[in-house]
Amino acid sequence: MIKAAALFLITSLACYYTTTAQMVKPDHDTTYYRSFKGTIIVRAYLSRTYFQDKFEPPPELQKMNYHANKPLSFGVGVTYRSLSLNISHGLNFLKSDALKGKTSSTDLQLHLYKRKWVIDALAQFYKGFYMTPEGLAAPTGESYYKRPDMGVQLVGLSVNRVLNDQRFCYGAGLSQNAWQRKSAGSFLLGMEAFYIASNGDSSLVPHAVDSVYNQENIHKIHLFEIGPGVGYAYTLVFGYNFFLLGSLNANLNLRYSREIGNGIRSDKIGISPNFLFRLGAGYTSRWWSLNITWIGTTVNTEGKYSGYDYNITTGNYRLVYARRIAIGHQMRKILAPVPY
Repeated sequence: MIKAAALFLITSLACYYTTTAQMVKPDHDTTYYRSFKGTIIVRAYLSRTYFQDKFEPPPELQKMNYHANKPLSFGVGVTYRSLSLNISHGLNFLKSDALKGKTSSTDLQLHLYKRKWVIDALAQFYKGFYMTPEGLAAPTGESYYKRPDMGVQLVGLSVNRVLNDQRFCYGAGLSQNAWQRKSAGSFLLGMEAFYIASNGDSSLVPHAVDSVYNQENIHKIHLFEIGPGVGYAYTLVFGYNFFLLGSLNANLNLRYSREIGNGIRSDKIGISPNFLFRLGAGYTSRWWSLNITWIGTTVNTEGKYSGYDYNITTGNYRLVYARRIAIGHQMRKILAPVPY
């Protein structure tokens, strides 16, 4: 009886430790990257968001670019696992309102880098733009043509599956929640969807550039796109702590656009190629990292009535210093220096 009880106890303990070992077994190849899920990551950063609405008319007319006048921002943030919270404030003294007018904006961006999935969500609402090239359609004595009434609203979502999640980690280069220790890359499969609206109190194109467009008073443009995409990402690691990251997604979207003007409600359905890229470079160690990132996307469409091509480009530059704070004894052991 005692032998049977002892055998049962030994068997139970063996099963327990086997199960525990299986539970804590890494879900990726740790020789390629090391996850910092058991840490709180705090960061400080400088950031610049840009937004550009390009109008490309027929060849005989001048191309126009509308820009938001956004200042450099300073921010702080915190990340735990895949959840991040960032707060930033514009350094308004660096913005040239006198020359380029004012832009009011609400800019919400979510970039979620999980082991297998990459999710990018945008909700951007801008009002107040200035036009380039400098001097084009500008009033006498002014450098830029300004449109304080012009607004652009963009809501979008991009989801991609990382196929080589065992050896490649997006978060290592872009959200500081891992450390890519060996060079690796991955193909990406996913899809995206965007809705964009551009509107003004009067024609979006000044009379001095296109009198026909202006007289037709085309003052609203709506666009919806959805479609699949493929991509590739690669991180080059050198000197053990330094890295370069490059990533490009190409989507082929079904596109629906509408131009609205005086007695005009012109719809067009077509196919549109769009792109999303990510670039990063920096230095990473167990306790801290310093890197610079650039994330950008383009959305393209055509107007049926006007013959114009419309192109939205939006993105963000960021210089980030991040510090990791270990939670628990086990993570402190992982972060502790070990021989290379």
